[in-house]
Amino acid sequence: MSGSGHKYLEKLTDFGIKLGLDKMRFILSSIKNPHKKYRSILIAGTNGKGSVACFISNCLRQAGYKVGLYTSPHLIRVEERIQINGKQVSSGVFNEMCLELKKLCDKLPVEMQPTYFEALTVIAFEYFKREKIDVCVCEVGMGGRFDATNVLEPVLEIIMPVSYDHMEYLGNSIEEIASEKAGIIKNNSIVVSGRQLPESLKVIKRVCRQKNAKGYFYGKDFSARLIFSDFPHEHKLNFTGISSIKNISIRLFGSHQIHNAAVAIQSLLLLRKSGFDISDSAIIEGMKKSIWPARFQPVMENPLVIIDGGHNPDGINSLKRALKQYFPDTKFIFLVGILKDKKWEVMLRMLSKLGEKFIFTTPDNPRSVPPEHLAGKMHELTKKTGVEVIENVQHAFKRLIEIKGSSPRVICGSLYLAGDILRICKAKKITF
Repeated sequence: MSGSGHKYLEKLTDFGIKLGLDKMRFILSSIKNPHKKYRSILIAGTNGKGSVACFISNCLRQAGYKVGLYTSPHLIRVEERIQINGKQVSSGVFNEMCLELKKLCDKLPVEMQPTYFEALTVIAFEYFKREKIDVCVCEVGMGGRFDATNVLEPVLEIIMPVSYDHMEYLGNSIEEIASEKAGIIKNNSIVVSGRQLPESLKVIKRVCRQKNAKGYFYGKDFSARLIFSDFPHEHKLNFTGISSIKNISIRLFGSHQIHNAAVAIQSLLLLRKSGFDISDSAIIEGMKKSIWPARFQPVMENPLVIIDGGHNPDGINSLKRALKQYFPDTKFIFLVGILKDKKWEVMLRMLSKLGEKFIFTTPDNPRSVPPEHLAGKMHELTKKTGVEVIENVQHAFKRLIEIKGSSPRVICGSLYLAGDILRICKAKKITF
């Protein structure tokens, strides 16, 4: 990061997370509620939010809309989180807007100071207003009910699969976590739900009834089927839902992306039903053009290196399925780093039978699990000698690609680690 505005934003992490929307509503009202100047779509859930946001925003662009996209976390630069029609906010404009927010917030008492995420969300919503977007596609940061993004009044709410994540804030059961995620559902709204565990499905349906919201559920109201697979070039699928569309090509891989594509397409068709001008051809073209980094992304060919942002058990399960789909009966060399608030022992158990070698490292985040703890657990699970600890990510990546043999290499465990590796690849001009 650079600039005094950027530095102000970074310091806000010191205030910690305080649940509630009062601060957000107060600060936004102070700048005339920019988030009410355009239509919005809000996406909650544990995994798949970013991919669905990417699909929807690209299809809306193809339909001729000016689309603001707000996602988190970033992989390399914070400006990645705020985009309009695929273009990130410039570093200069972002820095100026951080300073404007600082000037406003300097007058507020300590208890009204925004957190990092709250400040970033205010900046995104104000930037979108200034640039006169037509629609904002917004990914919920954490949870839903008290998330800073839940000040929006969306035309459509999407809830992706719910699993264990951020349990220190959201609860210790799937029902509790689903209840927080379902907190984005508004009265008389339209809700699209991805594949859910029975416990979360029950919660989401109950909240829909309470809010008189019309719910559409994956597997019951819509679905998609893979009809052709050519990794790493394309998937083709047929969609059935509010209407049917055939031969849709996507370039995000793994069976979970077929599910994510189905959620996006059903959402787009419901937007069309509610008055958006979105043709089938805009959907087909937008889906085809959608690329989302660190989602089962090949970054090197020789040896083959895949980066995946899977950072919780559900994400690792999707990664496992994709690896078995494209590389049956293959053992992999893994580079892994995980944060402390994840179920890291469960994640390691899931990976243990897939690897012939494991390298553990420290992503650039203070919440990282010490790699020697990860290595100790993996050694306990596998009894293998092929377990290494290399704290420095750059050195760990160098070691990963220097290991002899043709085994595919997989980097996973944290989006922060994925970002670290993508930064290294960019600096070294490594491309697939």
